[in-house]
Amino acid sequence: MTYDFTHCPDRSGTDSTKWARYADRDIIPAWVADMDFVIAPEILGALRERLDHGLVGYPVQPPASTLAAVVEYLETRHGWKIDPSWVVFTPALVAALNATIRAFAGSGSVVTHVPIYPPFISAPANSGHALTRVPMDWDAAKHRWFMDPARLEAATPADAEVFMLCNPYNPLGRVFDREELEAIAAYAEKHDLTVCSDEIHCDLILDETKRHLPFATLSPAVADRTISLFAASKTWNLAGFFCGFAVIPNAARRNAFRRVAEGVMNEVNVLGYVATEAAYRHGEPWRRALLPVLRTNLDLIEAMCRETPGVVLRQRPEATYLAWLDVSALGFEHPRLAFEAGGVGMNNGADFAGPGHVRLNFACPTDRLREILRRIRATALAAKG
Repeated sequence: MTYDFTHCPDRSGTDSTKWARYADRDIIPAWVADMDFVIAPEILGALRERLDHGLVGYPVQPPASTLAAVVEYLETRHGWKIDPSWVVFTPALVAALNATIRAFAGSGSVVTHVPIYPPFISAPANSGHALTRVPMDWDAAKHRWFMDPARLEAATPADAEVFMLCNPYNPLGRVFDREELEAIAAYAEKHDLTVCSDEIHCDLILDETKRHLPFATLSPAVADRTISLFAASKTWNLAGFFCGFAVIPNAARRNAFRRVAEGVMNEVNVLGYVATEAAYRHGEPWRRALLPVLRTNLDLIEAMCRETPGVVLRQRPEATYLAWLDVSALGFEHPRLAFEAGGVGMNNGADFAGPGHVRLNFACPTDRLREILRRIRATALAAKG
């Protein structure tokens, strides 16, 4: 089957958070991680078949076929053989982040790297926990962002209880290798930390020399302290179905997570299960067709940055469809607002604890991206005078 990644239906007036922000303004949305590509027909077909039944009631929690699809997916795609009992379905990754902190931070604090996906920053505060933000470092020799173990160790407070890991890393696009993850594992063991590993972008690896390694697969001991968070939502553009899952091998941790979620976290809806199962069972051809489109779009971003003073993509993302642009040299007090004035809506880097930057979502038809990049370049050149 062939797939069309060159067009996107008009999303204005369709209850889209991404597009509603700029309703009636000539601003192209390129911010929240929501792709402007139509859902795979294999997934749409499964949804239509379920709806044709005519009834959508309370689902079994979870359907056995969906759970089986998740278990098979983790083994065949990522080489992780899990027990089905380890899986706890959740309505969203953000809810699971918050539940993890409530369950395991106790009276202590939380540590993570920055810049980072904003819910990593807000989740600890939501339950009254302090957050230590450790800056990512730049390796000029390897030309990549990295987590410096010495800096992490020096910054960690004595009361730390939870470390939040983003793997692959949003917004910098890093795919961490075994050595890097083993350093985090040793650090977590030394401080006896629960590790919450966000792996939601694990199937969007753009660098063909890289392979995603689930953090919990490093060893049984690492798995024992890890809450691994997954969803089909980013890879197959299913965010609106609100279906994700946590993999928690340790029974005591799993029960603690469930106790916190009980009565607070919404149940996954029927269609969320259907869409997730269809993605994992039948979505692989669509995913494989998507990746070259994203790589082509990323080539265009790199070319624009080379030609545009003041707009820097320090490292080509190894994963995700998000580019972290350093625009500090342009001198904008509010970079997001400046680019909105130029007709492009991106995420404000300050929300990620990365002032002077913007995050660009490039999961859109290539012709649309060309116009986005034209507007970014025009805004930057105007700022440079």
